[in-house]
Order: sequence, then C-alpha cells, then structure tokens
Amino acid sequence: MLDKKLKEALELLGGRAVIKDQEQYFIVLTLKEFRKIKQEGVMGLTKQELIDKINNDIASWKFSQEEEDKTAEIELETLGEIKNDEVHYESVVQP
Repeated sequence: MLDKKLKEALELLGGRAVIKDQEQYFIVLTLKEFRKIKQEGVMGLTKQELIDKINNDIASWKFSQEEEDKTAEIELETLGEIKNDEVHYESVVQP
C-alpha cells in the first residue's frame, strides 16, 4: 500500500507526481489520471494521426531497446577488461 502522505500529496497535485531517484525520473499517477491520459491520447485523432502516434511509440520502444542492448554490451566489455587486468604471480626458485 502507498504511504498515507503520498496518497494525500497525489490528491493535492491532481493525481500526478514526478519522483527523482538519482538520475532517473518516475511519474506516479492515480489510476483515474492514467485512464484519463490514455483516453485523451487517442480521442479525436484522425486515422493518419493515430498511425503516426503508433509509429512514434514503436520507434521510441525500439530506441529504448537498442540503448539497453548497448548498455549490456558495455558492461560485458568492462568485465572483459577487468579480467585482462588480473595480476599473475609466478614462484621463482633461487639456487
């Protein structure tokens, strides 16, 4: 359950709030506000505007997937670099 103070804040803000956590932003909405936004998003659009909106949503999704893939690749490359920096010791026997 949501904290009572958060619920009160959402009511005061009209059902919407933006929360920042380090470098990421999150939007918190009441279900009523979410449904309202979704309904307003497509109501009154022409067929071509609706097609354009769908295409933009798909393009945004693809871009976010590509960014996630790049991040995963960078993390794997970094792991490879760490392994290459390992120190190897050899025992030397002196006569």
